[in-house]
Amino acid sequence: MIEEFKNFVPLINENDPLKIELVGETYCDKHFHIVRPNSDLNALEFILDGCGTLDIEGQHFEPEKDDIFFLKVGSNHQYKSDAQNPWHKLWVVFVGDFADSLIDCYLPKDVFLFENCHPVKKYFEEIVQISREDIPYEVMVSRITVNLVSIFMYIRNRVLADNADLPDRIRKQLDSCVESYYNLDKLCATMNYSKNYIINIFKSKYNVTPYQYFLDKKIDAAKSYLTHTDLSIGSIASKLHYADQQYFSSCFKRAVGCSPLKYRRKTRQE
Repeated sequence: MIEEFKNFVPLINENDPLKIELVGETYCDKHFHIVRPNSDLNALEFILDGCGTLDIEGQHFEPEKDDIFFLKVGSNHQYKSDAQNPWHKLWVVFVGDFADSLIDCYLPKDVFLFENCHPVKKYFEEIVQISREDIPYEVMVSRITVNLVSIFMYIRNRVLADNADLPDRIRKQLDSCVESYYNLDKLCATMNYSKNYIINIFKSKYNVTPYQYFLDKKIDAAKSYLTHTDLSIGSIASKLHYADQQYFSSCFKRAVGCSPLKYRRKTRQE
């Protein structure tokens, strides 16, 4: 591993609202593996090239070229570079009240990976360049702050744009697996968001949780099969991946108010 970094911790004034502690560039190798329980730092890392894995707060990610990952104070995380295609990355470590405000105002809670962020590469490169200049610490922090805020603003704007479509993308994912199992963990991994975030943003648009929406769609599919096919009740239960026919009938009656068989007779008569 080759790592070039500047350590500014000895120069920090504890009263500063934004403290830049470390800035660096790392050429990882197959041995690169960092583990931090209850981290004492905030960091933004930009992947110039390569790939690897990040596990943070129970979530798993695979950051690659042009991605940014965020490491938060207090989080439990570990990350390691791919042995065959190791990371080359730029990074900045920062703390302070202003840092906390930026995080709270600009980053969605429990989101740690931001993909395809190539436009911010220039801000990370400038942060590294500024850190290497022979200038007073206070001047360096002021100049880095401009770039750091630009990175946060870019992330926020990207998230807002993505979130405008996120509930619809979740809905399409759920619609596509009505005849299979519901798996919130898999859905969250696909979307790169936490469970709470997925649930809340979906509910804010559709006034129902993803799970309840999924159950309702299963019932709608069952109604269609009962009305338009001659499949047996057991076959429909199996096709929609209910545990058994009895459980399917119980769920259907609870949702519709009558058994599947009565529903079929009623719709056929109508």
